[in-house]
Order: sequence, then structure tokens, then C-alpha cells
Amino acid sequence: DPYFMKNHLGSYECKLCLTLHNNEGSYLAHTQGKKHQTNLARRAAKEAKEAPAQPAPEKVKVEVKKFVKIGRPGYKVTKQRDPETGQQSLLFQVKALLKLDV
Repeated sequence: DPYFMKNHLGSYECKLCLTLHNNEGSYLAHTQGKKHQTNLARRAAKEAKEAPAQPAPEKVKVEVKKFVKIGRPGYKVTKQRDPETGQQSLLFQVKALLKLDV
């Protein structure tokens, strides 16, 4: 319900009719009542009246830029250890494709 709102005091408000309710049951009873129903009808009539006044905006077709996907180069990272010194290192192996125009 777009008109249902709980305020900081813990009571419930109908934003359409600007009424306060102590509990949800009271609010639900209000939504079935005459005041709320007439306000709903008034709001619907107002929106129907305003809707034709605004012409539907025409969708502008935006051209999608076409470009060549380069992508990520494949890679592999390997941990290494030198058996003599015990020093640790990382080996980066990058797979890159080169396109040569001949």
C-alpha cells in the first residue's frame, strides 16, 4: 500500500487522507471506509486527467558504439623456491596474442 506509513511515534498514517491510526487494524478498516475510497477515486480521476496532457515521450534510439573486444590476457602465477638458497619467488607467465598486419 503506497499510502501506508508508520511514524516515529509508532502509530500509522494514511498519506492519502492524512489520518492517524493507533494500530494496523484501524488503518485496514480505514482503507475500506468511505473517506479513503473517495480520496482514491479523486486521485485516480486527477491522474487520468493529467495523463493525456503529457504526450508520451518518444524513445530516441541510441546507436551502440561498436568496438573490438581486446579481452584480458591469460596468465599463470606460480610460487617457486630455490632449492639451494631457500629464497621464495613468484613466476608470472602471461599469454598474449599478437596480431600482426602483413
